[in-house]
Amino acid sequence: MSLETMGIAVQRGFVKNEDESEGTQLAFTLPKGIELQATFSKEGLGDKLVKIFKKEIQAGDPAFDQSVYVKTDTEELTAALLQGADVRRAIANIVNAGGFIQVDGPFVQLELAGRHETDDADTVTLVRALIR
Repeated sequence: MSLETMGIAVQRGFVKNEDESEGTQLAFTLPKGIELQATFSKEGLGDKLVKIFKKEIQAGDPAFDQSVYVKTDTEELTAALLQGADVRRAIANIVNAGGFIQVDGPFVQLELAGRHETDDADTVTLVRALIR
């Protein structure tokens, strides 16, 4: 299955990172509106400091919670998204490989490590969960 077969037109771009590795940027609008607003990224030192002042959502999956920083203003919706082990695994795979995910209602942006000419399984798993 691809995003196109789900009715999603994707803008796909390729970038060279500072370390000369390639990356893929995806931007698209989901076929139905959602209220979720969240970013999923690698947890850096600045994020650890922010967590002192603002509570971060914990998925209850130690490996996920240790490696993925979740920033959201829609805590209940984000927590519901993270209920599925397959969704957490897909997000963690994207982030741990050096990627980034931002969901702002129906607008989604992903940055994936490497060159992805077609939709990868993790992206498809995430989008399926978002449009459920």
